[in-house]
Amino acid sequence: MRRLVVAGVVAAALWAPAAGAAPPVSLPWPPEVLPRTPPLAPETSGVLPLPPRFLRGLDNRERVVVGMDENGKPHSVRVLQTIVLKRLGDYVLTVPAPVLSVTPGPGSESQPGRRENQILWEGFSPGRRVLAAWADLRLAESAAGLPVEVKVEPGAVTVRNATGVIVPSFSAEPDPVSLAQVSGRVRSSIKADVFPEGLNVGLRGTTAPERLRVAAPLRVRGTVRVGGERIPFSGRLDGVRRSELRVPIPEGKPEVEVQVRPEDIRLPRPAKSPRALLAQTIALELTYARKRQFDQFLASPDPTGPSSATYVYRTAAPRPSAEPAATSGEGSSTVGWIVLGLGLAAALPVAAVVWAHS
Repeated sequence: MRRLVVAGVVAAALWAPAAGAAPPVSLPWPPEVLPRTPPLAPETSGVLPLPPRFLRGLDNRERVVVGMDENGKPHSVRVLQTIVLKRLGDYVLTVPAPVLSVTPGPGSESQPGRRENQILWEGFSPGRRVLAAWADLRLAESAAGLPVEVKVEPGAVTVRNATGVIVPSFSAEPDPVSLAQVSGRVRSSIKADVFPEGLNVGLRGTTAPERLRVAAPLRVRGTVRVGGERIPFSGRLDGVRRSELRVPIPEGKPEVEVQVRPEDIRLPRPAKSPRALLAQTIALELTYARKRQFDQFLASPDPTGPSSATYVYRTAAPRPSAEPAATSGEGSSTVGWIVLGLGLAAALPVAAVVWAHS
């Protein structure tokens, strides 16, 4: 009998906070509070969309090469996108991009096609197939989405993390049990590199609006060559506590090469107080979301699949401007027939309705 009384008291104590808690509130959700770049997604109004096929079972890797002038200002952006299909089946894939020209990349087992603001792929995968393409992008629409800014001036080269943004957030007194569950889900999702969903936490009172700075943590490595001297450098720029890396250089005309990669999130120990743990969980969720944005520069056909991106900045002479000429070859011809067929298929129901009402 005594055990039943104790159990009842414990149950009542556990139930009391939940009963008095405010309705659950969603944590700041990345699509609502973070800017939509990258991946680059130009406007495609007036372009007939292709229904994608083969949306799962693929990996996406990208190498973004940025040509810079002697001051560090970008003058060209090229992307080598490699998509690896990992199962059997037909595929029709589109990659939205502010593209000027597209050519096959190393090891590609298919010919890419191009339409206005789109890279196209079509064919059959026997179980594994590599789709690789070099894409020259329009500078005005792509430079703003790059993760770092490089500044070359007399005496120093400065690399700045440019991914930082100020986003709306809130503070509150959360229900400890609800918060512990949400915090555990966020941490588990970050470890597994999958995005958490449905992050609702119970509160014990009202929320107070706040502003929060988040950024993608970046690993930066590079070299500066001045005359016969080679100066290596490296560092981690989290974009919040440390945003810049300054490399002193001697007098002369420097040649700079910088390699940038988004870095995995470092999980701190859980904060002790519920209010501090809520703030920590929100910061972790949004930082991870920002990092995932820069894991792609061009959108992957499978946004939930694994993606990785490496950004390489080099001092180089401007390349001849790429003219947006029509693509040719077997792949583009096949894609052209697909587009025509889809256009006719879309037009048939409309024609039937017009005929029925004539």
